[in-house]
Amino acid sequence: MILDEDTKILLHVGCANRIYEGFINSDMKDWGVKGSEMMDISKPWPHEDESVDGIVSMHVIQQLTWRELVVAFREAFRVLKKGGVMRIGCPMIETEKNLDRILGWKDINLFSFDLLKKVLVDRVGFSRFRERGRRRSYLPELARADCRRGRGTKYMDVIK
Repeated sequence: MILDEDTKILLHVGCANRIYEGFINSDMKDWGVKGSEMMDISKPWPHEDESVDGIVSMHVIQQLTWRELVVAFREAFRVLKKGGVMRIGCPMIETEKNLDRILGWKDINLFSFDLLKKVLVDRVGFSRFRERGRRRSYLPELARADCRRGRGTKYMDVIK
């Protein structure tokens, strides 16, 4: 694939069977869907340092252990260009009104905005962590992957 200078490199990690045009769509499981590739985000990513403009991950991070999550966040930081955006969507304890539902999912982690901000900014080194509404992102292309409306999801942009 030949890219011109204006073409953005966008990763969609943990895509499952949701494939978006213009993204490198990856998941750790082979869903047999054309346009996706296998990549375990809890291991080193097969992308060069500062080679990616944007990363999107919807309803994935809550399924990782803390050790896996730290690797994924550090790898995202490594591959993002300065000023690049990582967009995360996940259930948040502040927005989920039905605690039984959030505890009933097969998620490993529950997050709060403050906890994610401390990890991503204070520990990993991102410069900003902001809540953004559904379909609103500092890098608009990333908001196309927003999903699970009305299910306690918060959408956040993390800037390198």
